[in-house]
Amino acid sequence: MKVILLERINKLGRLGDVVEVRPGYGRNFLVPQGKAVVATNASLEAFQARKAALEEAELERLQAAQARAAALADLVVKIAIQAGEDGRLFGSVGLHDISAALRALGQEVAHSEIRLAEGPLKRIGEYPVRLHLHPEVELEVMVHVSRA
Repeated sequence: MKVILLERINKLGRLGDVVEVRPGYGRNFLVPQGKAVVATNASLEAFQARKAALEEAELERLQAAQARAAALADLVVKIAIQAGEDGRLFGSVGLHDISAALRALGQEVAHSEIRLAEGPLKRIGEYPVRLHLHPEVELEVMVHVSRA
């Protein structure tokens, strides 16, 4: 299935690219989410008509992500949770916990923008956590997990 991308998508393409994707991915994700349209002659002409507006919107999203990254750059997130004497947590610290801690610091970060390379945090310590704010904007924040 050929689609025209309406925004940049990692490992797929940039705004305006005509790419071949699996039918299920196109029908069930890209098109309903407004990230792409099915590539036909009519949709190609319609895309060319609104390309400038889409490029401007993409630039605004990039600038907003860069501003958010600048605000988040030097943050250290502290999370206190119950833990045993050996440093293992009773439970774990996951995406939602980190998102809530950032929200408490006044920074709105969706849990879908947080990347935990090795899964949930299960021990006391400091961990670098990647934030994926835009396909071109990523940064690391330090999460300090301590005993409550």
